[in-house]
Amino acid sequence: MAAKNRQKITVIKFGGSIAQDPATRRKFLKELVALSKKEPVILVHGGGPEINTWLAKVQVESRFINGLRYTDEKVLEVVEMVLSGKVNKTIVGEINALGASAVGISGKDGKSIMCTPVPRIGLVGDPAMVNTTLVKTLLGAKFIPVISSLGFDARGRTLNVNADSVAMVMAMSLKSHRLVFLTDVSGVLDENKKTIPMIKINEIQKLIDDKIVTGGMIPKVLACVRAVKRGVQEVWIVNGKKGIARLEGTVIKK
Repeated sequence: MAAKNRQKITVIKFGGSIAQDPATRRKFLKELVALSKKEPVILVHGGGPEINTWLAKVQVESRFINGLRYTDEKVLEVVEMVLSGKVNKTIVGEINALGASAVGISGKDGKSIMCTPVPRIGLVGDPAMVNTTLVKTLLGAKFIPVISSLGFDARGRTLNVNADSVAMVMAMSLKSHRLVFLTDVSGVLDENKKTIPMIKINEIQKLIDDKIVTGGMIPKVLACVRAVKRGVQEVWIVNGKKGIARLEGTVIKK
């Protein structure tokens, strides 16, 4: 794939909470299919709420350490079934029904996302090496890759991976034109709870120091800075319920 084509790729991270609502999911996927006719699109998804539902059904305890799910072998078995099975194939089927062609994979397929284990939270990994061969092959054949957030380590073990991290490293490796995080909020908000439409990466630290950016938004915007520094042209944080036909939220760029 030529370098100029790589610049047009959009990577979208689709949140588990948004994916759960059928009407919201269908609206987003219709817009995704329309976008895919103009430029290559990659969809990365999590599935936290659905995982919680199934862990409860099979009576496996779900606990978190610093906001990250502790993943033992029993939890991982459910996580993989839900992410790469139910959630991934539901999304793939709905995209196909809308007239496009999607292929569901995880970070294990094609050795796409090799990870460093994070043993303090169980069978969890941080992406360490990205192999884009499979994803590029799918894009070249006009498929929409739908990636569930699982990876593997040097021993071949399956690892649970944060979906934001999967989207970020995939976008960086492809030097994507856009990385879009669909969230439950309308971007980064100022002190008056109004959306800040654009932020330059050299402005981020002051927003954190001034406590305008707080809590869970801090790691997200720092990830955006890292992505832009590593070649992604612009990173969007948008309210997923408003769709992607016209991006409304915060764009972070150089």
